[in-house]
Amino acid sequence: ATFPYHISHHPSHLHTSQKSSNPTMKTDHADVTPKCSSRVHGFLLNNLLVILIVLGVIVGVAVGVLVRQTDPSQDVIIWIGLMGEVYMHMLKMMILPLIICSVISGTASLDPRCNGRVSIVSLTFIIASNCLCCVLPMVIALTVKPGEGMNLHTETVEKAPTSVMDTADIFADLIRNLFPDNIVTACFLQAQTVYKLKEVVVLYNETSDNDSNNTRVQLYNQTFVTRLKGLGTVTSTNVLGLVLCCMIFGMASSSLGTTGKPFLLFFNSANEIIMKILRWFVWTTPFGVCSLIAAAFLQTADLHSAVKSLGMFSLTVLISLAIHQFIILPAVYFLLVRENPYTFLLTLGRPWLVTFAAASSAVAIPETLTTLEDRNKIDKRVTRFVVPFATTINRDGSCIFVTVSCVFIAQLVGADLHAGRIVLMW
Repeated sequence: ATFPYHISHHPSHLHTSQKSSNPTMKTDHADVTPKCSSRVHGFLLNNLLVILIVLGVIVGVAVGVLVRQTDPSQDVIIWIGLMGEVYMHMLKMMILPLIICSVISGTASLDPRCNGRVSIVSLTFIIASNCLCCVLPMVIALTVKPGEGMNLHTETVEKAPTSVMDTADIFADLIRNLFPDNIVTACFLQAQTVYKLKEVVVLYNETSDNDSNNTRVQLYNQTFVTRLKGLGTVTSTNVLGLVLCCMIFGMASSSLGTTGKPFLLFFNSANEIIMKILRWFVWTTPFGVCSLIAAAFLQTADLHSAVKSLGMFSLTVLISLAIHQFIILPAVYFLLVRENPYTFLLTLGRPWLVTFAAASSAVAIPETLTTLEDRNKIDKRVTRFVVPFATTINRDGSCIFVTVSCVFIAQLVGADLHAGRIVLMW
């Protein structure tokens, strides 16, 4: 009697349990699917610009390689790169107003003591970073030896004596540009030492007695060339001088209290307006990147020979840059902040891609400010001062490139790189 009872109730029990469990399973599956899709959707939305820029790079390389096979004319290359030129012009147009407004508003929002600390810390880090970027590539270049085993084809090139600047004059020009005599002209002119050649003709005579009655006089002239120094200008924005002037204006307006408020409100409003325009304009980056990269591929005369002859040199530079960017700087970040540095680096994809495409760190200032302030929530008072200041004087990549170039050329000509020369290059 009990056996049929269990038989009769067992299926129903199973059926009931299945009914009660199936909705739960469906509900869990239904919950997981929207969560996954929402995460993917959110990731795509948050990184849409980066994805589009990467696609722009890929399309630019593909267009450059394919069009190169057709042996395009110079007009075709110009038209392919025209969109990139317009993109660069628009970015460069916004850089100077952005630097001026950002530095004034950022400096004014900090108290004088904090301004001094931020300036000293920034300058100390920049100097230490540049010095390190001279040591690291030198060690790698001496290890890899990119210049050894290459055939050297020498050509005699006459260089004008006026084109070579003295080291002392370079430092003097740096100090001059720190204190411009005209803020308006500093927006498009820089002070620079110029050299002029001056010929000095020296006349002299020699007298000789042939005999007691005749005296012979010969006239000679000798020309000496001397190089005279003078102060001139070159067409280039004096960013360093403008940053210093804007810092002074910002601190002065902050110290005036209510009197300086209208001045600060103007630059704060102008800064927000410029940032808004740049947030609109940054969506044209994929098209500009595509055009610039395609034109760069087409303008290279012999791509294969360039890669073959400078392959080891380029590899040495890239290794140095990679170690500095992905090992040394993250280590410094971890020691100072005690957070995962690579999580922070992942947020900098947009500025990196813009810098890579434009071959200019100044062009990436708008995108860098947007990324640091919006995505990383860094205080605007710090970013508005440090980013333009560091972009102006920090030259990590240039230090690496120049150091590797010196070692490469020395190895190429067979020079003996003893300790004295290595220290001199550093």
